[in-house]
Amino acid sequence: MDGLAHGWTRSPGWALPGEPGTITGRPHGGAGTYLRHLVAFSPLLGVFFLVILLLAAILFETASPGAGLTGGIIAGALATLCLSVFPVRHTRRMLVGTVVVISSVGVELRDHRGFEVRLRWQDATQVGRTVDRVAAGPSVEVGGQRVQTRDLESRGLVGWGERIIPEGAARMRTALASQPRHPRTGAELVAVSFQAAGGHGWDNPLVTEARRHRPDLFGQR
Repeated sequence: MDGLAHGWTRSPGWALPGEPGTITGRPHGGAGTYLRHLVAFSPLLGVFFLVILLLAAILFETASPGAGLTGGIIAGALATLCLSVFPVRHTRRMLVGTVVVISSVGVELRDHRGFEVRLRWQDATQVGRTVDRVAAGPSVEVGGQRVQTRDLESRGLVGWGERIIPEGAARMRTALASQPRHPRTGAELVAVSFQAAGGHGWDNPLVTEARRHRPDLFGQR
């Protein structure tokens, strides 16, 4: 199937993409998605702009007195525009590489980095807040300052399921090690965002199937 950078092997008891009875969803690729990710990187972009502005202003002022501020603003804007390509490319990889497969068993998500989440319908406990951490690390250093990107919050299915973390994501593995586990089964507390499977409306396939399989989570019987 196109867009599965890490391939897709059958998980025991789960369906493969495209098999009868499965529905495949992907993140919505509209301009709003790119804007949300760009805004999440705004603290980093803002500090980067100020650092370049100050450095360039000093150089321009030394070379041509009186032109420091103008030169600094232009240099800062151009450099920040170049840096903004990173979150745009990151968003593109996420859109292409994230796939959600919905079946009678439950929902299975895999992304471009190799993360996997599986949640069976009967193990979903609520429709609640989910968090998409848009950067691999908690913060980066720009101009001697530690700057953290903003997490993207949305809503989705929350419950006791399985999570597979790729070997190269040691920092994320450490961060997720403190996630609660079911006291009896040992299953991890996981979440699958509705936005990972489509747009914001009621026609989102994950919303539609969750309402069909678990209407109680939506206050229905």
